[in-house]
Amino acid sequence: MKASEHKLSIVISWLVLVYFAVLFAERVQSMARTVYGPNGKGLLSSGFDTYVNLLTCISLLATLVLLVTINRDFLRSLIDSSTVPDYTRLSVTAGVLLLAGMVHTENTIAPLQFGAYGAIILAMVLRTAETAPAADSKFKLWYSLAYLTVFSMSIPVMYRSFIEKATLFHIIAAVTAIVLVVCFTYMMRLVFIGKAEDLLFFAPVIIMAVLDAVVIGMRWNEEVNSFALIFAIAAAAMFVIGKVIFGLIKK
Repeated sequence: MKASEHKLSIVISWLVLVYFAVLFAERVQSMARTVYGPNGKGLLSSGFDTYVNLLTCISLLATLVLLVTINRDFLRSLIDSSTVPDYTRLSVTAGVLLLAGMVHTENTIAPLQFGAYGAIILAMVLRTAETAPAADSKFKLWYSLAYLTVFSMSIPVMYRSFIEKATLFHIIAAVTAIVLVVCFTYMMRLVFIGKAEDLLFFAPVIIMAVLDAVVIGMRWNEEVNSFALIFAIAAAAMFVIGKVIFGLIKK
């Protein structure tokens, strides 16, 4: 690995660390204020709160365990430019923490969450730049990264609902968030291990389209999740357009 690549790798590791540190801290403050704040309701004040708070706590604990057990090479890579992290393990750990970010808890600080997501996306951009020289098609590689970024934004955060079938909605929203985070984590791993030249898989986009439609549709009269709707449409459009272009490139 060249000296410039060493420097890029260490920057990628530090950006991933920013993701972990910022999102972890934001989730911890939310849990702390929920319990100890002046308006704290406690972690188990309702069925919805019990789920989102316990999921958050489990996600945070699991992230810590994974970081200190199977990601020691990542921790070394922060100070040793010759150490390359196991990106598969690192991606799984990032996905585990992301589960905590996909549920709306009391005292959520959205700008901090977006800052964390921005760091992991920038890390993927730099990793793509690092792996691009070996790609057969740089266009497909960068298009796939752009598609994955839009896809990540289409994952709907699980919000509290007061519709007639709120319990059913919460269950579907929980499943949606978990399944789409798994899809995103799988594709993120491909980016980091340098195998993301074609991320236009049918299964993730179909799952996203169906589950997003159900989640957004069920709350339509209560509140339209415009953010998820816009990015779901954009991801679907990018998928179709990309499939056409990638097919032409093969010819």
